[in-house]
Amino acid sequence: MAMAVGATKGPRSDINITPLVDVVLVLLIIFMVLTPLMEKEIGVRVPEETPPEMLNEPPPPDLTQVVFKVDEAGIWHLNSETLTDANALERLRAYYRLAKSKEATQGPPVIFFDADDKAKYVRAVKALDAIRDSSSGWTIGMMTESIKQESQQPPATPGAPGGEQQPGATPTPPAPEAPK
Repeated sequence: MAMAVGATKGPRSDINITPLVDVVLVLLIIFMVLTPLMEKEIGVRVPEETPPEMLNEPPPPDLTQVVFKVDEAGIWHLNSETLTDANALERLRAYYRLAKSKEATQGPPVIFFDADDKAKYVRAVKALDAIRDSSSGWTIGMMTESIKQESQQPPATPGAPGGEQQPGATPTPPAPEAPK
């Protein structure tokens, strides 16, 4: 008694690897030839060159950006103008109308609020209320660092390099000599 194990008389189905490898190699060669020929381009808009004489000019005044400052004494300043509680609303509305008229060219009206660290909280809140009451169209930006101006720089120290006595300043007494 003999028994046939594992052999069948039908056709055998195996994957023929040779044509598959040929197709893959042809595709590889095609991509290797075409890749260097493909144009590599990134669209970049280069800004126009600014003439050197225009680099030193200050920018034109921006009327939509106004600085409202509360100083240490609680006095309000709108840009370089000192305000009182009575005229603050009127001046803020005037600045807003001017800024609003230039909105198409300079963007929406922005007011920067700067309160001195030593200013009373009540004065700062009243200033913010005045801004809000003048118009709801302001975009309010809170300043965390004050803008440094030449007039706010401390006077030079006498005796220091480049430190001359400022006109009208009280003379500094000389330091006492150490005992010998």
